[in-house]
Amino acid sequence: MTVCIIYLNRYYSIISQVGQFMVKKIHIIASLLPEASEASTDQIEKKIRNDAKIPCCTNIEKVTIEDAEETIMNLTKQGVSSNVARNLVDLYTE
Repeated sequence: MTVCIIYLNRYYSIISQVGQFMVKKIHIIASLLPEASEASTDQIEKKIRNDAKIPCCTNIEKVTIEDAEETIMNLTKQGVSSNVARNLVDLYTE
């Protein structure tokens, strides 16, 4: 399973006497379609950057594409049991 993480940045104006801006960020974790496994990481990233239409978003800062199995291996290297690692990945990719 391949997981795509998109980091978005949006500036919201705070109506106050100071007139400052507050930065809010959202992190979207998306499971990709099965067809995405046939595409390269660069192709997936380019398609997301060009085609994504996300309300309240001025620009996409960063797109990270990860293989879920790689994430599980990284968690187990950090001392997390393989069952817990798989459950965590399943929880965040469903």
